[in-house]
Amino acid sequence: MSEAPKLSLYRRLTSSVPIMVTVIIHAVVVGIAGYLVTETIIGKKKTFEEAPPADTSFKKQVEHRLQVARKSGGSTSSPVSAQRIVSTATDALQLPEMPELPKVGASSLNGMGFGAGMGTVGAGSGYNTGLGGGGGTGAGFMSMSFLGVTNQRVSKVVFAVDVSLDLMDIKKGGFQAFNIIREQIMRLISTLSPATEFDVVLFERNNIRLFTEELTPGSVENKTRFFEWMKTVNSNMNSLGVSSAKGSIPWRKVVPPNVGIDPDYRPGWWVTPVHAALQLKPEVIFLITGSAGTGQLEISDAEWTKRQLAAEKADKEMLVEFKKAKLDPDTVMKARNDAFAKTAADLNAINKKQESKGKDPFIIADKRRLSDADFQAAVRKAGYPEFKLDTTGWSFADGKPIWWHWSLPNKLSGASWEDAQKYISRLQSAFLRQTASLNIFYFVGPEFKPGAASENFTKTARRYNGKFEILTTERLKQIQEAADKAAAK
Repeated sequence: MSEAPKLSLYRRLTSSVPIMVTVIIHAVVVGIAGYLVTETIIGKKKTFEEAPPADTSFKKQVEHRLQVARKSGGSTSSPVSAQRIVSTATDALQLPEMPELPKVGASSLNGMGFGAGMGTVGAGSGYNTGLGGGGGTGAGFMSMSFLGVTNQRVSKVVFAVDVSLDLMDIKKGGFQAFNIIREQIMRLISTLSPATEFDVVLFERNNIRLFTEELTPGSVENKTRFFEWMKTVNSNMNSLGVSSAKGSIPWRKVVPPNVGIDPDYRPGWWVTPVHAALQLKPEVIFLITGSAGTGQLEISDAEWTKRQLAAEKADKEMLVEFKKAKLDPDTVMKARNDAFAKTAADLNAINKKQESKGKDPFIIADKRRLSDADFQAAVRKAGYPEFKLDTTGWSFADGKPIWWHWSLPNKLSGASWEDAQKYISRLQSAFLRQTASLNIFYFVGPEFKPGAASENFTKTARRYNGKFEILTTERLKQIQEAADKAAAK
């Protein structure tokens, strides 16, 4: 194969011209393009002008908040958070506008109020059924203060209220005291928000009635309905006890199985309504009671036989006394009943006069009270003649009334405070995940002397994270005056 001829220098240079021209043209195009981009996008070198002075009011707000936080011990490590809180920018995050709430104020019940006297409905300031405040600490929680006792962070509350005639007796305070209790309950419920729930348990010995079968929200509708229900309770001499709450619901007792409830235990008059309240699963219970009885336990058959024999012996001895006095037992009891019927009619006439004058009636739980000195004195002080029980036919020769009746022994004996507390504790565990606070108010007369009942009530309330208070008519008046002053501010 022959060797390729060598090219001359001139021919080598001229053959590379097209390539060189192409490279030069591309370089020129790239340079022109770069120049155009610089002029179009970046432009000429700018000189920056001084920005307008910042709004110092905003900085002052932030600084003020930080100073407040420092003084109160709060965290000041995040001024950014403070800026976000007080941001005044037009595009700052805003909450949606709240809907307008119904205007329900103090006159929402057309001025419904409760005066003194018979406790009947009279002129008054009424109660707010709106979305009451109460110092809430979160959705559904609020601080509740009742008769001087305050509970924090409450969303479910039950009132258990003794409405028996014993509370209406003049020795404890009569209608005036219960009017205050009723009004204070309604005042507190008027402040509840719709997120809170409530109910009221009325009891007369072991007779229990409820406002609703379950806790009900504190809505405007429910509160208004409750006021109409509650205002008739113990409102006049013809409306007393649990039957005075029209449309009330009988309590359906539930005893959870396998919780250790003693089947022989019969709860006391204040223990049973606590059971009813716990069954509603509240967080706080306010109990008002005029009784401190803890209940009863069934006795053994042997003890029952002994009691029967003792009762028979007592009856035989009394029959001997009747025979000596030439009295017939059945005739004695009839004469006594006739005498009380006449005196009761006289008392009813006096109470009608009291009602016409707008004054409290005289209420008694036991007909024997008609002959008691304090009751007689109260009637005389009101301007009426003294009651005179006619004891003809039912007294001995010395004038001493015969209170005897045929012995009817029962098969029960008094239970202890430990029995009552065990009963409540086991119900607490059965119905609730967390112990409900139990506040106890013991309503007594002015001559009451603190003793075992007060000590035991105090221990019981503390055991269930509550407080115990002794209530008298004078104490209730003080609470009412303080509440009225606070409402007037």
